[in-house]
Amino acid sequence: MTTHIGPPSGAPDESRMEPREAARLLAQTQADARRSLDFRAPWVSLVAAAVALVGFGLVWLSVRNQHPFTGPSPASLVVFYGLIAFRIATVIYAYRRARSGISGHSVMAQRNEAVAMGVALSIWYLVLIAIASSAHHSAGFYWSLGLNGTLIALAAIWTGRCAIHRRWREAALTVPVALIAGVGAIAGPRGMWLVNGVGLCLLLLANAALEAWQRRGTPAPTVRASA
Repeated sequence: MTTHIGPPSGAPDESRMEPREAARLLAQTQADARRSLDFRAPWVSLVAAAVALVGFGLVWLSVRNQHPFTGPSPASLVVFYGLIAFRIATVIYAYRRARSGISGHSVMAQRNEAVAMGVALSIWYLVLIAIASSAHHSAGFYWSLGLNGTLIALAAIWTGRCAIHRRWREAALTVPVALIAGVGAIAGPRGMWLVNGVGLCLLLLANAALEAWQRRGTPAPTVRASA
């Protein structure tokens, strides 16, 4: 059986491919089809953008008129952490669908990286607990350190991972996250919720648009087999 790409048999520009080339194109076609299920797909970023805007926005609405600052209301925190849990669930769902049926060294490496990131975040929270137990500060200080500090820590950890894999575009996206958190810290314990919510939402929307544009600009090859 001969594998063809392009117009039907008999056309003037008919071309023949070697079996190795046909196998390569078939693998590329399968990879392109799987991209829609990738955990970095645009829809995942859109969900994250909505979570950031709604979650941070609701907390900001609950604290914007507080004087002195006493912290977010319990109801707003329930919604906020519920949205964060929903965001994590969407990432896990998309990741598992994208990796269904795939095994090997790469999958094991990604799991090890996830464990390493979890350990790094655990260490950061232990540092936060140590700070909280060794000094007396206002509620605003702890909330600012916990929120903005965690965002900066996440950006630093993800930057290191992207640098190891030489994913420079993803690494570049972590810089605005750290900058947004820095501006949030300057905005104070009330304004930081609005700054982080709007800033992260715009960043995630831009990332979703960029990913959608890249996918649209990379057509999948058509492989046809004929006798």
